[in-house]
Amino acid sequence: MDAFTRLTRRLAVEEINPGQYHGGAGEAGVGGHNRLYGGLVAAQASMCAQKQHPTFPIHSLHLYFVGPSSPGKEIVYSVTTLKQGTNFEACTVTATQDTRVILQMQASFQREEPGVYHLAESSTPQSLPPPEELPNRDQLRGRKNWREMPIDVRMATEITGDTAAPPFQELWLKPAQPIPDDPHMHHAFLVYASDRSLLDTAWRPHAHKGQLAGASLDHIIWFHTPLRWDNWLQYSLQSPIAANSRGLAFGAFYDLQQQPIATVAQQGSLRYQPA
Repeated sequence: MDAFTRLTRRLAVEEINPGQYHGGAGEAGVGGHNRLYGGLVAAQASMCAQKQHPTFPIHSLHLYFVGPSSPGKEIVYSVTTLKQGTNFEACTVTATQDTRVILQMQASFQREEPGVYHLAESSTPQSLPPPEELPNRDQLRGRKNWREMPIDVRMATEITGDTAAPPFQELWLKPAQPIPDDPHMHHAFLVYASDRSLLDTAWRPHAHKGQLAGASLDHIIWFHTPLRWDNWLQYSLQSPIAANSRGLAFGAFYDLQQQPIATVAQQGSLRYQPA
């Protein structure tokens, strides 16, 4: 089974009781230092929330990684509805391993409706070379199975090395295969992909100090438009500040017409092992 299919199956969470779902990781969710990849837990939590609120599209999620996690253990997600209004709905999702809480998330949903629109000139992304002309991030990082990754990531800026660099990056991302025809799955794939490179962006000015051993603390996504992820998305990342061993990073997803799709924010610890 290829990595894309494994991820798709991991995101198709199984309801085991009303409002309670089963998830897990295995090969699809192993991150650095043999930790559970936070993007997978966030994506599974978003799927659980969407299954409990199938009528309205999700428009935001706010989550905290609150405890250590293991890629080899089952995860139970419990969804509690907070609001069911005419135009908005909301819920919380709690993820546990062995009864220990590893993640808490609040998600909000909104009925689609026409309204005002603007995009500040400063929010227009810079033009990048076509993704097909750019190197694959996983290949640059020396991964032998880079062709098998579920998300194809292309670097428009130099990959973070062992020298200081400005705290911004430009990437292209696209699913390695077509995502199943389920809008919930399309949102979950973007949640999964959004966890890439945020802390790495905050670490870039300090890369000469040693090896990063950071971890995500909280993660926020705002979806601006209905999402169907069938093509390349530009992912623009920048970090305005790092202080008190924490780094803050923002990301913005744009489609090929440079229209905004989603905005991401993440704060994480920036501990490191001296060179």
